Amino acid sequence: MQIHHAGGGYEPIYEHLAVDLAGHGIAGIAMINRGYPGSQGRMEYGKGEIVDIGNLTREMQARSDIDPDRMGIMGYSRGAHNALLAVERYDFFRAAALWSTPVDMVDNVRVNPWISEIIGGLPEEIPEEYRIRSSILFTEEIDCPLLLIHGESDAVVPVRHTLRLVEALKKQGIPYELHLFAEEDHIWSLAGFERNWNLTVDFFKRHLLNSV
Repeated sequence: MQIHHAGGGYEPIYEHLAVDLAGHGIAGIAMINRGYPGSQGRMEYGKGEIVDIGNLTREMQARSDIDPDRMGIMGYSRGAHNALLAVERYDFFRAAALWSTPVDMVDNVRVNPWISEIIGGLPEEIPEEYRIRSSILFTEEIDCPLLLIHGESDAVVPVRHTLRLVEALKKQGIPYELHLFAEEDHIWSLAGFERNWNLTVDFFKRHLLNSV
């Protein structure tokens, strides 16, 4: 299973999560996104990163100690944004867990204007660049169950992003599990993070280990 970090960058905690997964019988790998220390290239906020996810998945599937038909992916914030776009583009994944996910890049840049510097302009200047990064426009391509977790007090990625995604999933009959927490913001409390992780591990054990 792949683990994708948030916009704040790669932290050792992601390696610890991968190790914890191994203890549950799930091989985990934490990916450092392009443009961050320890990686190469320039960050593109959901464009080249999705190509990288595809390449990483093929590398994982080629390993003799990994079942290529039982791949999972998870991400938090920007990592969840990338993970969902990858689920929509590729048919690799059996399940995906998404924490605090931005799904509409036009909405996202209004709350976080600095994103326009990474993408290369404002939505009215380069609308196609925002369209291809907006996972809410491609939900018909999702073909695996999703675990959705969001803090209702999130001011960085407001919960309306996940609620819009839920409405799209309902219309298309795509299975999902939703967990909203009123007291949580974008930066999860220690107890909240642990709760989220337990929900995530349980979700993947059901959908990866118990799948045939």
